[in-house]
Amino acid sequence: MRFNLKRPQVSVPILFVVLLLSASCSKDDTPEALSEEEIQINLTARAEAKELYEDFYLASATNSSDTAWTGDEASCDPGSTPQATINKILQRLAYFRMAVGLHNEILENTAKSAKAQKAALMMNANNQLNHSPGSNWKCFSDEGKEGAGNSLLTTARNAESMDSYIRDYGSDNGPVGHRRWLLWPRLNEIGIGNTSKSNAIWVLGNAGPIPEDAPEFIAWPPKGHVPNNLVYPRWSFSIKDADFIDTEISMKDANGNSISVQLEDLSNAFGDRTIVWVPDGISTNSAEDTTYTVKIKNVGIDGEQLDFEYKVILFDPNL
Repeated sequence: MRFNLKRPQVSVPILFVVLLLSASCSKDDTPEALSEEEIQINLTARAEAKELYEDFYLASATNSSDTAWTGDEASCDPGSTPQATINKILQRLAYFRMAVGLHNEILENTAKSAKAQKAALMMNANNQLNHSPGSNWKCFSDEGKEGAGNSLLTTARNAESMDSYIRDYGSDNGPVGHRRWLLWPRLNEIGIGNTSKSNAIWVLGNAGPIPEDAPEFIAWPPKGHVPNNLVYPRWSFSIKDADFIDTEISMKDANGNSISVQLEDLSNAFGDRTIVWVPDGISTNSAEDTTYTVKIKNVGIDGEQLDFEYKVILFDPNL
């Protein structure tokens, strides 16, 4: 299944312009009032983000009419992932990638899917996740073990498994490795394994080139407007080959109040170099749009120390 990976266009009575995310503040950090033009730009960007959410995220949700997993745990039959479910998984993945500014199409590699399916069967049958399952595992197979070693694993299923990976909850997921692989600019194909209570996404190997239109950095939540229900405790910022050893993160709310942040340990084991932090007191259930400014200082890139600044605007997609 192919998707139109161009950002949705919305009808708003102004010229097409990009979101201005670097509006200046006064020296005492007192927010300045937006001009009418800036307000219209924000409304356009918000409408586009909402349309993307509806057309890709909501449209990929599992519903009662979806075909169930065709396998069987008792007989160790891996079955197969219904094509409609595969399409929805790819569509949900496309949502998250488009939201951060990546528009290259991700294709399914069916040979990898066959092995990922056997990996998902083992996770299902043994009620646990392991990238190196032993031969004593129920429904063990060499192909399933290979799939497990090259795949992201979760106990979520269907398109909702993408949410689990992007969220990257748990004490072992401080580096947000699952998120980093799925939002890696060079990702160009995946294998898909899926059962009634597990999922395996083969992401390793056969990397493609960096898309020509890839953004300067990959962040989740991304700069600009983002549905508040998809803003998770861990925030991340990625750049290929960046050095974050001396990097400092600071955040402020729309009123200029500082937000305390807790940095996670650095790890270079997944995708591009990434720094991860947990901000304290972020409002993710407000009916009003909520803006946070992120400042990232001293990012080492090609021997230089660079600074970055962007705004994240949380909105309720149901309004």
